[in-house]
Amino acid sequence: MRKAPHTYSVSPSIGWGWREAVIAIDLGGTIIKIGLLKSGELFDRKEIPAQSAAGLKAQLPEMQLAIDQILQANQVQPEAVLGIGFSFAGLVDSSQNRILSTNQKYDDGPETDLVAWAKTNWNCPLFAENDARMALLGEWQHGAGMGCENLVMVTMGTGIGSAVLIEGKLLKGKHFQAGNLGGHFVIDHHGTACTCGNIGCVEAEASTWRLPSLLKEHPEFNSSAMKNEPVLDFKALFHHAENGNKVANDVLEHCLSAWAAGIITMIHAFDPEMIILSGGIMKSSSIILPYLQERVNQHAWTPWGKVILVEAKFPDSAALYGADYLVKSSILKNTP
Repeated sequence: MRKAPHTYSVSPSIGWGWREAVIAIDLGGTIIKIGLLKSGELFDRKEIPAQSAAGLKAQLPEMQLAIDQILQANQVQPEAVLGIGFSFAGLVDSSQNRILSTNQKYDDGPETDLVAWAKTNWNCPLFAENDARMALLGEWQHGAGMGCENLVMVTMGTGIGSAVLIEGKLLKGKHFQAGNLGGHFVIDHHGTACTCGNIGCVEAEASTWRLPSLLKEHPEFNSSAMKNEPVLDFKALFHHAENGNKVANDVLEHCLSAWAAGIITMIHAFDPEMIILSGGIMKSSSIILPYLQERVNQHAWTPWGKVILVEAKFPDSAALYGADYLVKSSILKNTP
């Protein structure tokens, strides 16, 4: 069983041989995580604030500085870097290692040449992948999905993301979006307009960006204690629901039902053995997991047995572990 991830600098006495280091970058909307890995172990990591509205190119100098600082702190020479794994919250062409599409974050991503950036600064290859797929790789290799070859990852936070592994291979599709749009499966065709342009998506019915309007649409919101919350987020929702607030309980039931409907649809679409749940909303997993598992057991059509729902083992670092695996497996695949 894998140990908890290290967050310390490696001892100089360990040393780094030729092409033993992997740099992992997890580009989030608010935080950019950068990790240094060797032999599947996370030896060091650094976080820098993200300025996604300013674009990706504007962040590259600060990311470059952070990587150089990690390498220097751990006495790793550039020639010891095998490659860079780059995780991005959008559609990614993992054959050409370029960003295809964004959603109001790093909108200059498709015109940013990350491969050239890595080559120029560290003379190493860069391999890019969607963030949910990268996290799925990390959980498959080192976390909750070890031993399973058919998995679905669902990330629940500002939006609802997904990724799919079938028979040990990531599902990508012709245009690299297969398996990534589980949060945009329609669960209510008379529902709310989504940021994707569709109607009644899981994300449009139950996500962090949707929650404030869900609460304010409740007929009793103005007389509820929820109205006094400075931030209408899921932390506040679960707190008030636990204290018996009717508005909070009604909205929570709506969200739980929406998530269950989306997950059951993913089960019918992708036939997984296990579904791994991650993201900020899963801080309340003690409430979410039993509810979803019960609904899945009742309503998913799986005559072979029951799909297991589990919480991610490394919710904060799965994408860093996934980046390490992606770099190594990609180089191995391309080696004669």
